[in-house]
Amino acid sequence: MALISVIVPIYNMEKLMRKCLDSILAQTFDNYECLLIDDGSTDGSPAICDEYAAKDARFKAYHKPNGGLSDARNFGLAHAQGEYTIFFDPDDWVDKDCLKEMYAKAAETGADMVFCDYFNEDIYRRQYSKQIPTSLNHEDLLKDVLIGKIFGYTWNKLLKRGLYSQYQLEYPKDIYGCEDQYTMCSLLKHDIKIAYLPKAYYHYMHYDNSSQSRKYDEGTYNITVRILHFYDELLKGTSVHQKAVKIKKYEIVASAFFYGFEVYSSALFKKRFFSYKYIIKECKIPLFYKLLLIFSCNGFYVPSYYCFYTLFNLKQLFKKIRYGLYKKNL
Repeated sequence: MALISVIVPIYNMEKLMRKCLDSILAQTFDNYECLLIDDGSTDGSPAICDEYAAKDARFKAYHKPNGGLSDARNFGLAHAQGEYTIFFDPDDWVDKDCLKEMYAKAAETGADMVFCDYFNEDIYRRQYSKQIPTSLNHEDLLKDVLIGKIFGYTWNKLLKRGLYSQYQLEYPKDIYGCEDQYTMCSLLKHDIKIAYLPKAYYHYMHYDNSSQSRKYDEGTYNITVRILHFYDELLKGTSVHQKAVKIKKYEIVASAFFYGFEVYSSALFKKRFFSYKYIIKECKIPLFYKLLLIFSCNGFYVPSYYCFYTLFNLKQLFKKIRYGLYKKNL
């Protein structure tokens, strides 16, 4: 039996996935299986999955009709055989000692979950992101995940596979955008043993068009409201319930602000989100973002949006110029 099941959900990633798969092939830890879950891709991804499965017996290619990210993850879990599981995204990559050192930490501590730091990067720079917890108590870590001190992603978390069945966990199919965090919060309601490894292995990649091309429509708004209800029900009766509700209300407004320019006029934004400005005032977010969101809720969404993205684009331009100068001097 493999000690680790690496699960890679894949949908139309032919241009980016080879680097991820090659980084898994290069692991210094041998006793793993890698499940490539092709979620109904319409590009060359299925052929690449089959290619890697033919190249290395530890790689297994599965092809299924498109069901979304959560469905692909649940499918992978249903077919996994490892003592531990970890999910990798096909447009990211990992350092060669990732599995070796995370499993060593799990074996040393007997932990149900091991999490580590990660690299946050794009083509211009690499930023080390520390994930230092308040404590290793499950309730403290639950709060850390909710407030964003610890990211809820599963790609830097090694989990015992049996936890999913023990606590009847699965990735939710009715929401998107926070599936990882929701599942982690569901798990952290329970008193599990947790270990932290203060080292980064995972390279979480950002691409130029990823932040501004996300689809937003009325259905997106309804999903963000549904997410609020999911967390409201999940955490009712816990010490973090009210904090979770406030955070998810803030995220409803933030999602509309950053991605809803084609949907909202200033008047419509005010009509829908005016009552949310009191929540935003209490949020611990940078003052610049806080002011823009409050102005938007007061009826100044369009100028606030232009202000933010003008500064965002200038920042991206400076990064490109600096990167160009750096390459020129190499």
